[in-house]
Amino acid sequence: MPRKKTVPEDSSGHLETPGTDTPQPPRKTRGKSPKPPTVLDIKKEPSKPSKRSADKGQKEEKDVGTSTAKRKAGITVDTTPPKKARNTTKNKEAESKPQAEAVVSNEKKKERKTKTTKIKVEAKDQEEKAKTEKVIGKGRKNGSKTKQEVKEEPTASSSTEEKTKPKRRAANKASVLLGGPGQFKKFVGAHVSITGGIQNAVENAVDINARAFGLFLRSQRQWACKPMEESAARLFREACQKQGFSPNQILPHGSYLLNCGAPNPETLRKSREALVDELKRCEQLGLTMYNFHPGSSCGEITVEECLTRIAESINLAHQQTSSVTTVIENMSCQGNTVGGKFAELRGIIDRVEDKSRVGVCLDTCHAFAAGYDLSTQAGYDKMMQEFEETIGFSYLRAMHINDSKGEVGCHLDRHENIGKGKIGIEGFRRVMNDPRLNNIPMILETPVGLDDDDEIRILYSLCEDL
Repeated sequence: MPRKKTVPEDSSGHLETPGTDTPQPPRKTRGKSPKPPTVLDIKKEPSKPSKRSADKGQKEEKDVGTSTAKRKAGITVDTTPPKKARNTTKNKEAESKPQAEAVVSNEKKKERKTKTTKIKVEAKDQEEKAKTEKVIGKGRKNGSKTKQEVKEEPTASSSTEEKTKPKRRAANKASVLLGGPGQFKKFVGAHVSITGGIQNAVENAVDINARAFGLFLRSQRQWACKPMEESAARLFREACQKQGFSPNQILPHGSYLLNCGAPNPETLRKSREALVDELKRCEQLGLTMYNFHPGSSCGEITVEECLTRIAESINLAHQQTSSVTTVIENMSCQGNTVGGKFAELRGIIDRVEDKSRVGVCLDTCHAFAAGYDLSTQAGYDKMMQEFEETIGFSYLRAMHINDSKGEVGCHLDRHENIGKGKIGIEGFRRVMNDPRLNNIPMILETPVGLDDDDEIRILYSLCEDL
C-alpha cells in the first residue's frame, strides 16, 4: 500500500501547501488537539554554564538570600549594583593619549611661532589694524555708530610698572654699555615697533638697550597709506635727539610690497610711487638712509632687465627727493629674486646716476643662504674679499644680523636666533670684531622666542674691543 505524502506544519499548527500562501485548516486528529508551540518550546537548549558562571550564580543567589533576610530583620539594604572594575591600564593610556597629543600640538604651535620673525609679526599686526580701520570706515560711511573709545584710568599696578620701568632700563644699560655709548664702535640694535605712533619707536629701542634700530615707515600690507602727521614726525626727531640716536644709527625698512624691477607695468608703477613716498617720509623724520629689497624678475624677464628697472626706479625716486640714500639689501637667491649675488648688487649700483645716494645692506642670513659661508674663517674671509672686490666697503651702509635655519647655499630666507642656527656663535664673533663693520647700524631681525635685549647683550659680549 503506497505511503501518503506528509505535509509539513508551520509554527501555528497549519499545514503548509507547496505553491500557495493560503493557510489550510488544521487536520483532525484523534484525541486531544495539539497545542500551538510556545516560546519556551522553540527556545534553544541553554549551553552548559562554565565554572566561573556557576560560581557567580551561586554567589548572586547567596547575596539575594542574605538581602531578603536583612529586609525581614528591618535592616536597610543597598541595592545599587556594584560598579564594574576599571581597567586602570587602558584608562591611563586613554587619559594620557589626549594629553600627549595636546603637548605635541602645543610644541608644534610653539615651533611655528618661533619661525616667525619679530619684523613679520609687526607687519601682520599692521595688516590687522588696517582691516579694522577699513571696517570702521565703512561703518561711518553707512551712518552706523561705532563704539566710543574708553580712556583707561591708570591702576595701581600700572603706575608701579611705570615707576619701575626706568630703573630696570638703567640697570640693563649699565650692564651692557660698559662705559657709555660714546665708546661704541659697533651700533647693535633691532627692528622695533611703531605701534601707537612712529615716535614710540625710539622709546622701544631704548627699552632693549639698542644703539641702533630699524622701523617701518608705513603699513607693509597695503599700497595706500595716510600721510605722516607733522606732529608725529616732530616728536620722533625730538626723541632721537634726547636719546642720542643720530641718523646713521637708524635704518628704516621698506615695504614688502615693493618690486622695483617688476615686469608687470601696474606693479612697477605702484612700487615706484611707494618708493618715492617712503623716501619723503625719511626726509620728514630727518633720516638719511632707507633700506629695501631690490625685487624679482617673476620669471618673465631676464636678470639684467630686472636690474635695469630697479636702477631706473631708484633714479626716479632720487629726482623727486633730495638727501636720502637708498640702501639695497642682498637677498638669498630664493626663486626669481635678484640681488643674492654681489655682482647683481654691483649691476644696480653701476646703473644708478647719483652714486653718493646708493648703498648696500649686508644681511648675514641672506648671504649664508646664497652660498657665502660665514660659519668658517676661510668662508668669512672669502666673502669679505669678494665684497670688497665687487662692491667695495665704501658702499656698505648697514647690516642685518641674523642666524640661518638653513644650510649654506640653501637659497631659503629662514632667520634664526643668534648662535642657534647654522652660522653659529663663532661666525658672529668674526662679524663683531671686524673693524670694517664699525660705525654702521647692525639690526637684528630674528624670530620670536628670544628677547632682543638678550641677543644684543650676546653680540656685545663677543666684542674684544667695543
